[in-house]
Amino acid sequence: MRRILANLLCEDELAGRRSSPPRAVLETVARMAPLLRVFARKGDRLWSLAPGPGLESGPLRDLAPADEVLAWCETPSALEHRGGPRPPAAIDWEAPLHDLVWRLPTPSPDVVAAVHHRAFHLQVAESIGCALPGARMVESFAELDRILQEGPPSWVLKAPLSASGRSRFIERNGPALTDHKSRRTAERLFDHHGPLLFEPWMDRTEDFGVSALLGPELRIVGIHGQKVDRKGQFAEIDLDPELSSQDRGRLLETTEAVAEKLREAGYVGPFGIDAWRYRTAAGTVLNPLGEINARMTFGLVAWARRRRLESEGELFQGART
Repeated sequence: MRRILANLLCEDELAGRRSSPPRAVLETVARMAPLLRVFARKGDRLWSLAPGPGLESGPLRDLAPADEVLAWCETPSALEHRGGPRPPAAIDWEAPLHDLVWRLPTPSPDVVAAVHHRAFHLQVAESIGCALPGARMVESFAELDRILQEGPPSWVLKAPLSASGRSRFIERNGPALTDHKSRRTAERLFDHHGPLLFEPWMDRTEDFGVSALLGPELRIVGIHGQKVDRKGQFAEIDLDPELSSQDRGRLLETTEAVAEKLREAGYVGPFGIDAWRYRTAAGTVLNPLGEINARMTFGLVAWARRRRLESEGELFQGART
């Protein structure tokens, strides 16, 4: 028996957070988790933190062992449930994408936490020359106050291990924090997460992502568009975005550069990068590296679904795990 772990709130576990997620977050997890069935074959089980129709839930330690385990992200609980890391093996890179992900070696959760950290993202962006102006890790609220004396009018603070627009604060009417509620919100972020990533909040016009697999070699799966809301939270995938050849080439080059940094840090497995275009007085600019996701992404899920439908059609549509 095989089991897929839809541990979509992996950043919480990697950060050591034990607080109960809000109901709205759990509802989103229950809605999104079934999409991971694209990697399943008949008889596979799908586990989710949030219960839902056809989903296993509850503590992983209470579940019967599985012969094979595929995780959204390699966390300590995923490693324990698997019984150890999946060792490197010969990989058939011509295998269907939904099967190929099962064959990749797995990294240690410590490596995942290190390369998932926004300080690592900033370091990579600086090394390839695409960090946003003024972006930095901020150690304390007092340091933030000093930065804001000459800071941009709009900015964002992000927790070092977070995703999907959670654990962040956006100021659009700055630079300084003026009302008590905003100041207390920023203070709580420092209290709960320690150093935070500070970036200017840009006028975004388009969002993109690249999905890739990293093993003994790099395989770039595809470039997709991302529809996000006003807060930058993910909403929808577009597998056929309009991109110039120049921008497409830059995204591919950036993915290759990120892969090298991940490899140096000891990471293997699926990963993705987020990118976006923003408006300036001189026109729009492509920021080719917004963040690195050292795990599966819904871009990868979307590509796997398209390719499985192309090869299996109604057979996959009618399949049940």
